[in-house]
Amino acid sequence: MKSRTARVAMIVVVCLMAWAGISSASAKVPDGYKDIKLGMSKTQVLDLLQKTPSHFSFEDMGDEIGEIVRSDDLFRYATYRFNKEGELVEISLEMREIIGREKCLEAFNSQHGLQLTPVCKIGDANFCVEVRDNNLIMKKNPEKDTHAAAK
Repeated sequence: MKSRTARVAMIVVVCLMAWAGISSASAKVPDGYKDIKLGMSKTQVLDLLQKTPSHFSFEDMGDEIGEIVRSDDLFRYATYRFNKEGELVEISLEMREIIGREKCLEAFNSQHGLQLTPVCKIGDANFCVEVRDNNLIMKKNPEKDTHAAAK
């Protein structure tokens, strides 16, 4: 009797693990915010900010561009960070305090099919998303140095 119960329990655990793996595999880690995507050049980002009406107010601050977000219920400020080559490598989105961090994360997760929490970072081979204080951070993962492996 005990071995039968143990087998049933193992089958249930395996099914739950398979279901969790399938559901997490179908969720795509976001690669940007609105029409601005990680990996874009600074020139491309500035061009979008200037030409798109939904980007109301922004400021070029050297290796960063700050934007006051007007048409989003979850976020109030966006910071776009660039590397030395001028490539967008990080987007920091400041959550609206009035909603609260947990409700904001819940809405973001439901929009993207994710399970992001304040203590859990989510990512794939190219991008990762994490929470720092009251900010949601999207980052491009650094490319692996393939030249060193070839030597």
